Amino acid sequence: MNMENYEASVRGSEDTIQSSERSTRRLDTRSNSPATGPMPSRVCDGCIRRKVKCDQKRPSCSRCVEHGIICTYSSIRRKPGPLRGSHRVKRSEKVQEASGRRRYYASPRMQVDDDAYLDDSMSTSGDSPASSTLRPRDASKEPNITQSANSLECEISPWQEEYLLDKYFDLFNDANPIFSRENFLHRYRKALCCQDLISTMTIITAKLIGFALEGPDLDARIDHLLSANHLELDIIGDSPTLDQMRKAYILAFYEFHQFPGDQSWMRMGRLTRIAYRVGIDKLERLPTFYSDWAAISKAEMQEWRLLWWCIYKVDSYTNLAAGTPYLINKDFINTALLTSQSSTILSNGGSNDCKEVYLPTSSEDLWEVIPALTSNPDTFLANIHIVTVTAMRDVALVGRIYFLRAHADTVEAFSEAGRQLSALRLALPFGWLNTDRNALAGESQPNHHARLVTIFHLSFAQLFMEVLNCRGEEGEGWTRSWQRILENCQNVARAAARWDSSFCVRVDPAISLVFLTALIFLEVHKKTSVSSATVNLESIIKQDQAIIRLLLDQFAKIWTLPRLIILSFESFRESFSGVSGSLSQRQIKAILMGYKGPLHPRWVQFLASVRTIVNDAG
Repeated sequence: MNMENYEASVRGSEDTIQSSERSTRRLDTRSNSPATGPMPSRVCDGCIRRKVKCDQKRPSCSRCVEHGIICTYSSIRRKPGPLRGSHRVKRSEKVQEASGRRRYYASPRMQVDDDAYLDDSMSTSGDSPASSTLRPRDASKEPNITQSANSLECEISPWQEEYLLDKYFDLFNDANPIFSRENFLHRYRKALCCQDLISTMTIITAKLIGFALEGPDLDARIDHLLSANHLELDIIGDSPTLDQMRKAYILAFYEFHQFPGDQSWMRMGRLTRIAYRVGIDKLERLPTFYSDWAAISKAEMQEWRLLWWCIYKVDSYTNLAAGTPYLINKDFINTALLTSQSSTILSNGGSNDCKEVYLPTSSEDLWEVIPALTSNPDTFLANIHIVTVTAMRDVALVGRIYFLRAHADTVEAFSEAGRQLSALRLALPFGWLNTDRNALAGESQPNHHARLVTIFHLSFAQLFMEVLNCRGEEGEGWTRSWQRILENCQNVARAAARWDSSFCVRVDPAISLVFLTALIFLEVHKKTSVSSATVNLESIIKQDQAIIRLLLDQFAKIWTLPRLIILSFESFRESFSGVSGSLSQRQIKAILMGYKGPLHPRWVQFLASVRTIVNDAG
């Protein structure tokens, strides 16, 4: 694969994501291959969207080649105009609705200012979010807004719905623990759950497991759910209830992993800001100040807590991938880590001996929270997952400091981050970093894979720490850091070798970001002369790369993000293959300095210029 094809693939994906009228098609490039046979004669999807003349060349028309995007020809002709059952909302009606309703901060039954979530062109109020005052929402005075999700009728039987909901919890809730399964199913059987939420869960689950539903195509339904104004209408139309926030999170999570790009990054950012406006970043303080929050049960508070920490993790992944600052600052979080269901029931009965545990701030040691978490085995794995994600965040934050200041001013920050990471690894339970499943101790497969994910996190944090050290070190210090990069890449491969592919749908596919980093630096290690001549290091590296790549292939069968990561690595390897001879320290440093996240605006430029970077530093 050459760089031109890769750039076209990435730009084409972004073009598809950013379009407000998504074409109803599958992200499968095989549909455009010559092997599939001749397609019906019609204009390509890209020219239809841009309303330009198409010369209908295959596999790519001239217009798409000129704009550097993927050229696709849908096999099903669709009548022009909006989807059946939908209706266009006039801008004046949106403005009228926005000016007539407000949503206010710090309550699940209060409202916050709508204008914060409208585009500037649609906002008519001059009030800033800070100027809004707290007041209850009078639902009886609000206009009734037809939910956009209902415009595509879901022809699904009750048994299909229950089956898909069970599948959702069996397969996806571990990666997105925004529900207590027991509580959700109890409310579902009493018809207390939001139907829009149920519809979203069933449609996305059906798509991911390949379950056939009658009625409109699943892609069309999901395109409709992910349309540009869907989240806006949902959040602006009614108060941000827990079910609405869950629905918005599921859509944001799905879009980031299935349509990675600017649009998904911005959607996740919007959801994070809405969470701030609702106030779930300081959940433990809200009952003290607001009576409606004080009336909420401990079990429901735990449900809000689950949602917050899922948003925290995806905020981490999206901004790590894009190389941008996090929206969530852990130093200003006043929401406790997760508590067990038994502790919640006990506290509802009036006797609460369970002490709340909080994520340490930057001035505290991250490892110190581990002993408190081990006392609650029901939530230990979920909370350790939050802690190891935080370790990745902290190291990446140090990397941002490196670009803002001179190296001499960052030595102390680097040293402190290294000490914190070492202490965290040592504070974990005995044998935690052993990649084998502890069958004799009764460790289940799901728990084993959840532990493997934390090993990936810690290996990535240590790897990135050594990358930062290599950028500034010289002589023997540089050699030690370069060796540790190889060591941590091999740790990633060792954990990948223990992976069961059936769990690829049960964990957050964003761990693919870890695999990309390991693959690229293993590739760079092939062209160094630091290793001993008595060891066939290149053969070992190839074996490690094969294992990681095979695991990525398993994730890529389900999600788009791993597919883009595979394209990134193949493009890097092709460009890097033109480099001859053994690399010097200076050349390796040049590669390290240019390395970005796969969703960074300059990522494609980096992949295309690897050979030039190395030659210029030679």
